[in-house]
Amino acid sequence: MDEHPDDKTNQLNAEIIKLRSQKDRLLKELNAVEAQYGNLDSLYRRYFPIILEALSQEGTALGNACTQLGTAIRKKASPAKIEYIFGQIKTAIIQEDISPAAAPKKKGFFSSIRKNSSQDQSMNNLRQSYHDVVNHLKSTLDKKYTKKLDAITLNLLNTEDLPDFDEVRENIFTLIFLYISETSQDREKVNAFIRDIVARIFEIEKRLASSYEHTNTLLYSNQGFESILDDEMTGIKNSSDVAQSLDDLRAKISTGLSSIEKALRKKQKVDQAISRLAGKSKDTFTSGFARLKQELQAATKYTEELEKKLNEDQLTGAKNRRAYDRKIEEEMDRFLRYKTIFSLLIIDADKFKNINDTYGHAIGDRCLQEIIKRTQPLLRKSDMLARYGGEEFAVIMPETDANGATQVAEKIRQTIEKIEFLYKEETVRVTVSIGVSCAKEGDKSGTDLFERADMAVYKAKENGRNQVMAQ
Repeated sequence: MDEHPDDKTNQLNAEIIKLRSQKDRLLKELNAVEAQYGNLDSLYRRYFPIILEALSQEGTALGNACTQLGTAIRKKASPAKIEYIFGQIKTAIIQEDISPAAAPKKKGFFSSIRKNSSQDQSMNNLRQSYHDVVNHLKSTLDKKYTKKLDAITLNLLNTEDLPDFDEVRENIFTLIFLYISETSQDREKVNAFIRDIVARIFEIEKRLASSYEHTNTLLYSNQGFESILDDEMTGIKNSSDVAQSLDDLRAKISTGLSSIEKALRKKQKVDQAISRLAGKSKDTFTSGFARLKQELQAATKYTEELEKKLNEDQLTGAKNRRAYDRKIEEEMDRFLRYKTIFSLLIIDADKFKNINDTYGHAIGDRCLQEIIKRTQPLLRKSDMLARYGGEEFAVIMPETDANGATQVAEKIRQTIEKIEFLYKEETVRVTVSIGVSCAKEGDKSGTDLFERADMAVYKAKENGRNQVMAQ
């Protein structure tokens, strides 16, 4: 005997009440967890920066990094930025930059032997070159970097020796790396700007290297002069030894030569010290310069990886919504300026909720991954495939009209309907409905194309799904 409809209705109502009760209980648990997380997050953001500031030592790389971390936590910076600052803290600890602020520097050896105006002029030229770099940074970077740039300028004013410029260069590169990690501007423009700054600094460093070479040249020239003078003194000694009848004259000459020889030996010791210092400074400069090149390459690689992460969907490996928004805006600008057409495909997995509910989210995720895997080879390098959200994907096709885009969409549909999975000896299949739109007169933004393509997807699903519709 069939079950009475009222009994079935009562059972369903009871099940609904039970599910609502479970939902309310889960929501309460979720609210409690969120409240606990919120309280902890509030405590961390309130007190952790204060602790960092108390532990930070001004004038050290570790202190500066801790200050940056405290500021980033207060402002709820992105995880990528906080991860980069932690990297700076790690580097500072490895380099043992954890001591109190350094004592005032002693006057450098080069500055103590600088005696002519040409050397002073060389230092002024180097100082001015770095000032030009700092001013260029000030005119380009955001105002939040002004304080750091002012500190670099003050440091420049206190440079007295060639090795002092190492610190200036380090500070500039540190600021550049910070800018790379924080900026959200177009990476091509950022990289072009960084290349320009680095080229300027490299040119300055070539002048520094020339200064070291010039110092060695002067020393070698001095050494040649000293050798000649030494030979002349030996000749004078020999001549004085011959003059046996002129004892008084010989004694005076010998005394004078002895004084000259003593002064010469003293000068030779000083010049040898200068030579050793010049060699050491040049070696330090060369190794430091090589290390900075490596750091720049690492920073460039980091910003490329960061850009990739910022524009990539973690599940499927396709581009994400952020990358889509940028690309559609670029193509729309080209269309409005040059009338260069482009098309947009919206790909929506059919009955995807049923797949998740029936087979679980793991199979659902695998379906999305396979859609990307099968679709990407059918596109050109200039096309961009992005996960727009959930089970919905978008393909931007530059310089492609509606007919061309429709043909590609049909290839994608045919390829995806062949996807099959085995789940507990049951075959799982997935199909997609695809909407096509092309830029046309009157369009003002990418939203116009998206709305038409989305409407085409809706019609495709109304007509039975697993088909392509153009709008």
